[in-house]
Amino acid sequence: MSRSIDFWVKVAQTVQGFLTPVIAVLIGLITYRIQRQQVNTQQQQARTHHVQHRLALMKRRMKVFNATLDFIALVLREARIERLDPLFKLMRETREKHLLFGAEIGEYIDELYKKGLRLNTIYQMSGPQHIIRPEDVQVNTEITQWFNDQTKVAEQMFLKYLDFREP
Repeated sequence: MSRSIDFWVKVAQTVQGFLTPVIAVLIGLITYRIQRQQVNTQQQQARTHHVQHRLALMKRRMKVFNATLDFIALVLREARIERLDPLFKLMRETREKHLLFGAEIGEYIDELYKKGLRLNTIYQMSGPQHIIRPEDVQVNTEITQWFNDQTKVAEQMFLKYLDFREP
């Protein structure tokens, strides 16, 4: 019987000797899995933050885009700018253009403003009968034709800032 007790004591000591490394390996595996899951969670949070940032910008960018297209539509509909109000409205509603977009959008809106201001000047110089002076007819026609193409141009320029198909 003492042999069997000695045998079981040796077995217990051997198991105890293996138990410590086995526990260490299990803790290592569990730690690795937890760290891996934390890395995945952090990556997912970074992607979510990126999407939330783009969504937050979307509303402000759409306001600038819509104000730009509204101005172009006004010029196309009226073929002139009688008062300065539409120009002031364009500048007011697109004042964040340099913060929300690249320089090309800011320059483009500035160009719309300048051409719109020129149309307003031509209208103001037309007198009470609203007859365009002969020296302004060519310029007026060129600017009006230029505005005719601007809806598509504006959509293409703004697309890279408003397109969510790209990550």
